[in-house]
Amino acid sequence: MQLTRMNKNFLSIEKILTFIWREFIYGGHLQSLGAVSIVFISAFLCGLKVTWDCLFATYLLFYPLYLYNRFKEIHRDYLTNPQRTLHFKKYLKWMPKILWIAIFSLIVILLYFSNIYAFVFGLLLLIFGLLYTVVFKDLTRKFFLFKNFYVSLFFAALIPFFFLYYSYNFFDFKFTLLFFGLFVFIKSFLMQVFFDVKDIESDKRENLLTLPVILGRENAFKFLYLFNLLVVIPFIIIGVIFKIAPYIFLVFLFSIPFNFLCYRLAREQKYSGYILESGEFILWLLLIFLTRFIYEWGITNL
Repeated sequence: MQLTRMNKNFLSIEKILTFIWREFIYGGHLQSLGAVSIVFISAFLCGLKVTWDCLFATYLLFYPLYLYNRFKEIHRDYLTNPQRTLHFKKYLKWMPKILWIAIFSLIVILLYFSNIYAFVFGLLLLIFGLLYTVVFKDLTRKFFLFKNFYVSLFFAALIPFFFLYYSYNFFDFKFTLLFFGLFVFIKSFLMQVFFDVKDIESDKRENLLTLPVILGRENAFKFLYLFNLLVVIPFIIIGVIFKIAPYIFLVFLFSIPFNFLCYRLAREQKYSGYILESGEFILWLLLIFLTRFIYEWGITNL
């Protein structure tokens, strides 16, 4: 009897851990942490401080967008992501309450810690992000790649949000920030194209003009490979050579083989490729930390 009770406890713990893991993977938390990483990197590149409240506000700025999208599209999502849909159905009735709590928390942080400019800018991003699911997504039926540009602009907008939050002078670092903002936009764009490969069948049914729908699955992968090789790599190298970006920007070259690994997994019909790609911006931050650690360790031990 004691053994049976232990087995039940073990199964309960296992279910909880499984739920937490699936929530982390499916709930938009990876992408939200990616947004936090972009803000952190912006501060690092400019040698500026960033505090927990700004990072938490950034997280809360993106998390409701993914939560609302999952909630509104849960039935459509079942076509391409049945496991994700089954996970959300476990707490479907709580999703609106969680959404409002996240939005309320964001407003409180912006009002208490920041200023009116960051508050207004943050709310505009939140509103237009929420409206994408119910209003602007339909424009993807009329305008080719509209969704990709729309989402990519949101990630790039995190850089001015960070500067507004602390009232930093953007023009003191304008070339570095414009370069980094463009890089974030390009990589976000490629990320969205890659994710569209996963949704190609459902997007066809809805007549969405995504790149994989227009070009086909294999041609979409060819585009991703070529764009990374012919645009992203030269973009980084040219930026460093002409001193638009600092030397540490070269560490982002290591994200290219990471992208290729994700593409390969996806071509083999492995969902893990899409999960890994969701964490690319987090990888950037880890590469920055690792490079800085190696540099400081080398200086200390010379």
